[in-house]
Amino acid sequence: MRPGNRQGQNGDRLTSLRLSLVLAGAVLLSAGAARAQSCMTLRYVFQPDCYRPDASSACVQSKTHMELGPQIAVWLQDGTGAFGYVSSTDGTRKDGTLMVTNAVARRGIGNRPGRWDFLSGPLFPYGKRVMALPIWAHARGVTYPTVNMQEADCLVGGSGESCLGWHESWSSPEPYFCRPLTSMDLDSALGVDAISCPTKFNSEKGKLDTTAPSYYPPRSDLTTFAGNDTGDPPTYATLNDLDTVAAATPAFGRPVERIVTLPPDLPTGDYTLMVEVNKEYDVNSVHTHPDYADPHLVGYGTDGNFGQPSVVYEVPLHVDLSAAAMDAQAVSQIAGYGDWTGATGVINPPDATISTADLGSGEARLLLLTDATTHLSGRVVASVSPCTTLVCDANNVCSICDPRTQVCTPLTCTPLPAAPTSVGDLAVTDNGLTASTATLAFANAQANGAPVLSYDIRYRDGTSMTDDEFSSSVIAQQVTPGPPGTIASFTISNLKPGTEYAVGVRAVDPCGQVSPLATTTFSTPAKKFTQLSGCFIATAAWGSALAPDVAAMRLARDRLRPASTMFAVATDLYYRAGPAAAAVLARSDTARALVRRVLAPVGAAAQVATGLPR
Repeated sequence: MRPGNRQGQNGDRLTSLRLSLVLAGAVLLSAGAARAQSCMTLRYVFQPDCYRPDASSACVQSKTHMELGPQIAVWLQDGTGAFGYVSSTDGTRKDGTLMVTNAVARRGIGNRPGRWDFLSGPLFPYGKRVMALPIWAHARGVTYPTVNMQEADCLVGGSGESCLGWHESWSSPEPYFCRPLTSMDLDSALGVDAISCPTKFNSEKGKLDTTAPSYYPPRSDLTTFAGNDTGDPPTYATLNDLDTVAAATPAFGRPVERIVTLPPDLPTGDYTLMVEVNKEYDVNSVHTHPDYADPHLVGYGTDGNFGQPSVVYEVPLHVDLSAAAMDAQAVSQIAGYGDWTGATGVINPPDATISTADLGSGEARLLLLTDATTHLSGRVVASVSPCTTLVCDANNVCSICDPRTQVCTPLTCTPLPAAPTSVGDLAVTDNGLTASTATLAFANAQANGAPVLSYDIRYRDGTSMTDDEFSSSVIAQQVTPGPPGTIASFTISNLKPGTEYAVGVRAVDPCGQVSPLATTTFSTPAKKFTQLSGCFIATAAWGSALAPDVAAMRLARDRLRPASTMFAVATDLYYRAGPAAAAVLARSDTARALVRRVLAPVGAAAQVATGLPR
């Protein structure tokens, strides 16, 4: 503080100004007639790539390369190689996680009932995928109770963890996951929706085993399910602590750019931005690992889901909050790969077992790109820079300046200006809804007549978005603020069809003040899928018109009906009574299980007669 007659008055003003700017992540520096100090932001850019034969081709979906999207974790390690950083304020080690994709962070893919090596399918609910992001999970070192299946032994010499079929006594309706695919689903040209779960699927939620630690959290969307049948254990949602860093699986075709404000207690030093990427079905000649098929669900699931392990990219960065020095780096090669079983967090050095030239595979799970901001090229580009600089003249008139654009905005935080306004007209755009995505737009808010500093955008399942619900909702795409009143837009991906969602947006000004919450709701349309005729009771019993037994019985019916008048009459009578019986049957899991047992020999005989695969 400069000496002079106004020291007391101006000292109070600058003290309040400092406190206000800390809320926004800025820190004052007192030195000379003009003082400048930056908070620091970390910006990283990457773009997931999909399986495709060449750079000009579209994504490929096949039995051997099902493109379900990657699992990604992003975190900071300090100069010692340890996870996170040691706070310069209180000396404790802080969590360095910056982002984890939803399937791991919210859907419990790393800690769910069943064997780790079960066959897969889109949104398939069983099997602990402990190999999803093992480097991040083990480095973070946070453990949770393991989620196991509840039923007793269901196979001779086996256990409940080995059994998917005939578990109706322990199942309950599932709003997210659906059954695994079958080979018939993949071969079908009927356009049947087998990916987005157009109907609910009965699945087991599992129970918590506190004696067996898992490095992955259970699902956070099961807010009432306790995960045990005795006592009063915590809910899955209570145990999951990753909601604030959860992010949607990045869409192919555009870069992912995220900007985070570095914590003010981050010590000066060398850090490493770690980016771990993994996905199923990424097989090669070295990594095609065996999986386990439940004998009670013959034909379900797809082979070849266990392929190459996770790969990790390391970007070195030097951070100095006091000097506010900029640094930017890019990497194109992986630093190593994880344990494909997920049992350890070891980073294996790169070798020939990981693909490097196949697009969307191995090292090339991230696309080579050139970043328009830093002009660096690589698979991961990262930079640290001053988010804004506070500059005050001799009369303590201060401005916030963007060091990249050299644009300065007058700032008066003492007294605090009016809080920023809410965004206007938040709504889904015309033709902006699909079964799995939503594009929304809003009119930019203003802060004291100028653009706001940033937006906080979040979404959740449901029809409401209160302040409390907003804080625990999923963070959506970043939006760069524009001039007040102009239109900004963003897209939310990987939504569930036929589901209601609530979205909330808050504007943040340079003084750290937030606007009132602007909200809107929408419902994604249901997926359209082909209706298959007949076999009502069998379809209700198996839960799908595409189940192998049902498909075989339908084909046998179609062959026999024109050849036999008696069979044709019986089929017509069945058509009249079948739907009503199926409606009753669908309401009872136990009845469905009994009917499947009765019809199983018929289905097996039909599969032999028709030559369809079992």
